[in-house]
Amino acid sequence: MTETASPAIPGLRDRKKARRRDEIVSAARDLFARQGIDATTMADIAAAADVSAPTVFNYFGSKDGILIAMISEGTQEAREQDRALHWREDADLASLLTMLFQRVSARTLDIAGKRVWRYAEAAAIRHPDTDLAREYVAVSTALVQVIADFLSGLQLTLRSGRAVDADYLARLFHDLWMPCFIQLITDDAQTLDQHDVILRDRITPLVELLFTDDCARHPRRADPAA
Repeated sequence: MTETASPAIPGLRDRKKARRRDEIVSAARDLFARQGIDATTMADIAAAADVSAPTVFNYFGSKDGILIAMISEGTQEAREQDRALHWREDADLASLLTMLFQRVSARTLDIAGKRVWRYAEAAAIRHPDTDLAREYVAVSTALVQVIADFLSGLQLTLRSGRAVDADYLARLFHDLWMPCFIQLITDDAQTLDQHDVILRDRITPLVELLFTDDCARHPRRADPAA
């Protein structure tokens, strides 16, 4: 009986630990959004999650540790869930790219509020050698890869006649999106709808400049069955 029951015990313990970890992250997310990261203490997070302060430290080590978990896990989940949503049969190329970045921006704010992303952006600039800064860079790198994967799945034709470099184009469109996102998180009054209009106004002219008319108006997938 002992040998049969013992494997279930670690499983239950692991589930409890995972649930407690999620509760700590959730409590921290709410506090960061309401009162800011600097004004939030580990003791505040512990009280909101109904655990002891040492427990929070044992799980994450610091507030930056909580932020890293919040950002890395949230963005990874969003990338996996949204990958199949980037293609739409009746959309032109500018619309497809605009909707992709609209989805990224909205999902990003679902993961954490504007205050958190302002903090992460500033931390990455001020202290580039920290784990939080490296995670912030890793999130951007992963997003560029998502864009490159999407573009690689399309039959694209450039006006220049050159071969399509999906990685280069992905970085180009990412770098166009980033200032728009910075504007979104630094302006508390800006809505996602307003952000969407700005994105479309930036993306559409670049698509028209880079791609042939047929490619821009009627994008096709390289593998229609995908």
